[in-house]
Amino acid sequence: MPAFNAGRFVDVAVRSLLAERDGIDLDVIVVDDGSTDDTRDIVAAIAAEFPEVRLLANPRKGIAAARNTGVASIRPDCRFVAFLDSDDISYPGRLARQRAILAGDPAIDVLYGLMEMFSVADETGMRPDPASPTKVIRGPYLQSAMYRPSVIAAVGQFDEKFRQGCDTDFILRVVEKGYNLVLDEGIAGYYRRHDANVTLNVEEMQREFMLASMKWAARNRLGGKSGIPKVFSELFLRRDQIEEGFGE
Repeated sequence: MPAFNAGRFVDVAVRSLLAERDGIDLDVIVVDDGSTDDTRDIVAAIAAEFPEVRLLANPRKGIAAARNTGVASIRPDCRFVAFLDSDDISYPGRLARQRAILAGDPAIDVLYGLMEMFSVADETGMRPDPASPTKVIRGPYLQSAMYRPSVIAAVGQFDEKFRQGCDTDFILRVVEKGYNLVLDEGIAGYYRRHDANVTLNVEEMQREFMLASMKWAARNRLGGKSGIPKVFSELFLRRDQIEEGFGE
């Protein structure tokens, strides 16, 4: 979990993962990316209460570098890796559900679920408020997926040249290596829409998505490959498609 100035949201994000601590051997790695608010204090207080939480520091190098710091700190005995952004909420039971599916089918390399977008949270219940608009979106989003560590090791680090497109680039590299991505039709996480979402910078988002797509196309052309995998079309919807009908 990378976190930068996430003081408004990080408590419920971390605690939504800890809700599964009784059934899973959890190792929750939160990487503070040089926050100037109370993010670090909030996570440190949780870590003092729950040994499953580790707080690492990253000197404001961006979300890709924060993710790389977290991945580099994964325990050697880790069997499965999941991601969650510090302003999102993990769906109840999501980790146990996805772990069971992966453990039961060694042919699956990456399992990804649905995301439910919302704007107002029931912070105590760690779910969208009943009055909040919601919309279910699909696609192999990083924060909805569970990976085998071997896949992450083979694909390599998140590209730190991206400000918000590193997850797109990473997933495209997973796809091009031929790993088996499977959709778990259950909801994996709640995606919070708020006034500080980095993806609100639509121009930057579109530019970085195009850059990741062009890099993917160039690598595959040089490799003599052609055709776009079906999963590509499900990767990331355009902003207007994501927002269509949301809040109505």
